[in-house]
Amino acid sequence: MALAKFATVPIKYAPKRKFLEFAKPTWHNKLGEFSDPDVLSWIGNLYQDKAFPTREAFNKAYDDAAAVGMRPAEGVAWGNKTMVLTKEDVANFEEEFKGGAFEGSQTTAQKTLTKMKAALETGEKVIFVY
Repeated sequence: MALAKFATVPIKYAPKRKFLEFAKPTWHNKLGEFSDPDVLSWIGNLYQDKAFPTREAFNKAYDDAAAVGMRPAEGVAWGNKTMVLTKEDVANFEEEFKGGAFEGSQTTAQKTLTKMKAALETGEKVIFVY
């Protein structure tokens, strides 16, 4: 079963240039974890938006994966790769939550959202998912 974990690290330990697929810091503050398919889908879509800026880039990665014998979706899937979340990503998560998404994990989503917003308010932490 896939599991998505949200965490924070102080800015000084956050990646400086690479915001996708970076080495996870050895210590971090866990905010929440989810196996809810809706949350995993939200993360997967966010990853694809960040990793593939154009439809052509997405199609090339999909085709390249098939060419080397991978299932094509594996070439474009999130697969628990580390990814920094921006304020806009957190706002989108909140919008989805308030719109009724993540119904399988409402309580955990609410707690995690509260922690994410508090971390952003300090301006001293970076949120990532892995």
